[in-house]
Order: sequence, then C-alpha cells, then structure tokens
Amino acid sequence: MNLFKLYGIGNALLDYEYKVNDEMLNEMKLSKGTMLLNEYDDHSKLHQYLKNIRPPEKIIPGGSVANSVFAMSQFGDKVCFSGKVANDETGDNFISCLNKSNVTTYINKNGNQKSGECLVLISPDNERTMNTYLGSSNSLSFKDIDIESLKKSEYVLIEGYLVSSEETLNTSIKIIEIVQNFNTKVVITLSDPNIVNFFRDNIKKLFIRKADIVFCNEQEALNFAETDDLSNAKDFLRDLTDAFIITLGSKGAICFDGSNYFEVDGIDVESKDFTGAGDMFLGAFMHKYNGKNAYEAINFANLCASKIIQVYGAKLNNKKDYSDLIESFR
Repeated sequence: MNLFKLYGIGNALLDYEYKVNDEMLNEMKLSKGTMLLNEYDDHSKLHQYLKNIRPPEKIIPGGSVANSVFAMSQFGDKVCFSGKVANDETGDNFISCLNKSNVTTYINKNGNQKSGECLVLISPDNERTMNTYLGSSNSLSFKDIDIESLKKSEYVLIEGYLVSSEETLNTSIKIIEIVQNFNTKVVITLSDPNIVNFFRDNIKKLFIRKADIVFCNEQEALNFAETDDLSNAKDFLRDLTDAFIITLGSKGAICFDGSNYFEVDGIDVESKDFTGAGDMFLGAFMHKYNGKNAYEAINFANLCASKIIQVYGAKLNNKKDYSDLIESFR
C-alpha cells in the first residue's frame, strides 16, 4: 500500500493578489490571462508600481502544483511536496503553511537567492494575469527529491512551469525516468499557454514514455498540438498519454480515460476570481480518482472549480469548506 496518494513537484512561490484594470495591464505591458516570467529587477519594478496604487488583496503561499497538493490535503489525502525556497522569511512562511495543512514537505533552501513570488493580477472580468519571479524555485535539483517517498507514492505530479529552466527540466526528466522502476504513475500539467508556446520542445522531453495522465486547458492543448482544431489536439494527446483532461472554462471539461470520452458542462455561478481554478480542478480530480471512475472524478472536479472561482485566491477559506464540498457531492 502506498504511503502517499500523490507527490507534487513544483515551484514554491508566494502569491500577491492584486485587483487591477485593463489600463494597468496595458501600462505594465502584460497580456491578460497569461503568465510572464521575469527577472528580479523587472519583477520588482512591476511590484513597486502595484504597491504605489493599492495594497494586495491577499498574500498566500502558491505555485500551481502546491495549490493542487494543498487542496488534496484538505480533502483528506496523504500528499507530499518538493520545491525550493531561499533562506528567508518568505521561504519559511511557505514551508510553515504547507506543514500546517498536513502536507509532508521535502523543501530545501538555497541561500544565494530570494524565494520566488508571483503577482496574481485580477481584472474586472475575473481573469487572472500572472507575473512571476521564480527565484530559488529555479534551482530545484534531483537531490532535493525524497526518493523513498517517491517510491511510496501512487502518483507523481509535475508542472509544465518546471520546463522553463534547464535545471528544473532535467530534474523532471530524471524523476520520470526513475519512477519507471517503481509503480508510481506520472501526471503532467501543462500549466500555461505561454509556457507551451515558448517551451514546447522542452515539454515534449517530459514524454520519455506515455504519461499516465495529462491536465491542460483548451488553449494549452491547442498550442501543444500546434492546431486550432480541438479534435486534432485530442488525437495529439492520445499519442502522448494514457488519459487526459482538457478544461474548457465556463463550458466545462473533457476527459479521456484511455477508452472513453466524458464531457461535463460548466456550472453557472457568480464568479469573483479565476485564480487557481485549474489547480483546484486537478487536486479535486486526483482526490476522487481511483483509476476507474473518471466520470465521477471529473464531475467532482467541476463542482470544486465552480466553488473556488467564487472566492478571491486559489484556496477556500477553511478546511470545513473542503469537507462541505465532499458532503454536497454525495
């Protein structure tokens, strides 16, 4: 029996959530709805620009995989996470938050950099735009991974954001190579349309063999397959993975479980913020999924994603909110 349901490997970032308008996005030269990687000086200039206008709505630990792992822990799963932080207050807060949430952490510190952070910019249409400084996250290496826990995990989850540096790309490839000797299944999330556009060749290197599950949104699927036809994108993904889930925003989601396609419609709710919707969807799906119940899992994930967009940020307010979701789905 596995000790952990899932071992998450991803960027360890502190999220600063700001309300912005389209004029501010234009002033910062940011493309709405995407994620931009920046060096520290440029990132700091943008952050100072925002601080001069208004304070952040929230400051919370984030990162795509960390958000999904957090959600799974709140649903009651045994999960663990590896990332890299700096020897600073931000890094200490990140580790403390996950530990308090019952996530087992294997997070080492890099004393030569600052911990990474992400500016999550929420526009009036509830879209989120992200400007990210990876900082110490960029130095995640294979020696930061706990191999014994990897062996004892049913799944390992790797985020597409990790392909943006050679160090973290090589770490991800080594992890995928080594779990071929275990029973650990590989889950990959494509993370962001810009990541797929700029690092498509690097993402393809993650598919040493067929992945077990791939998560992506519609635009990421289209960009990865280099097509504007979703049917072609689905065919492309079937060659790379045993199962995949494509989220379609307000239109719902599509799942291929290796044999059949399932579709669910979006749930009409009053949204406040799309931040973390995909991360919650993934965490909820993996919580419910037992390898044979894709239709049940995608419906639960769809419900949970509809709840997270009704609050600001990538996390619900307290653990009871997560248990209430489980009860309401029953």
